[in-house]
Amino acid sequence: MQPREVVHWRKALGDVPPREGSQETVAFKAFVLRGFGIRTSDFFHGLVFHWGIQAHHLTPNSILHISIFVYLCVAYLGIEPHFDLFQHLFHLKPQPSAINIDIVGGAGLQLCQGLGVKYIPYKLSSKVIDWKDFWFYIENQAPALPARTPGPPVPKPSWNSMSENLIQINDLLDEIDHLKKKKLTGALVVANWMCRQIQPLQQQTNFGFVYTSEDDPSRFTPDKITQADALWWVCRVLDGVDEAPVCGGDFSFEQAP
Repeated sequence: MQPREVVHWRKALGDVPPREGSQETVAFKAFVLRGFGIRTSDFFHGLVFHWGIQAHHLTPNSILHISIFVYLCVAYLGIEPHFDLFQHLFHLKPQPSAINIDIVGGAGLQLCQGLGVKYIPYKLSSKVIDWKDFWFYIENQAPALPARTPGPPVPKPSWNSMSENLIQINDLLDEIDHLKKKKLTGALVVANWMCRQIQPLQQQTNFGFVYTSEDDPSRFTPDKITQADALWWVCRVLDGVDEAPVCGGDFSFEQAP
């Protein structure tokens, strides 16, 4: 995460329910580990507006799904995050059920049935427990997320809406298939943004396909990360990762799409 003096985070110990200030929002440690950042990106803003939900309604693995998709687009496909493709691949589902929807984490993002074989492979962590206990306050910097409102998320038709722009979607799925044949996985995507010290859901100065190396202004810290550290972080959010993913192989300022 960015330095405390930049994002002005503070502890929430003893606050039940949350008592954030008028210029603050609630954030979860599990979200930050999976690519969430302040100021949040236009794409993330667009998704929560489209679904009619708030950030705390999502689950940690939902945040990871969105982060992997965003970074796949900006660092490997060489495009901005593509809303029609995202709609084609994913849908929201009430959690834990349509009858009993949680206030926090009540909307879970899932791959649409039958589309997992067309997407890059990864296995979400099965050890995401007690994540709701680890939250804090953070400055809600402009463009700000909407103020928190009470109650669980309300399912809407937009949770399962599909795009009709199939020609462009099929072209992009062909590109993803090409990347899969080159052994691109979700673990490689996660390791790449960690090695670059970038949060995919944070507003970026440069997209991944014009990354300018260690002086890139989108980095939240100039510190470097080792391959061993990258493996440790990837294993915190994904299961089935046995060796350190190799960073690189994507677009950058020197190797433009």
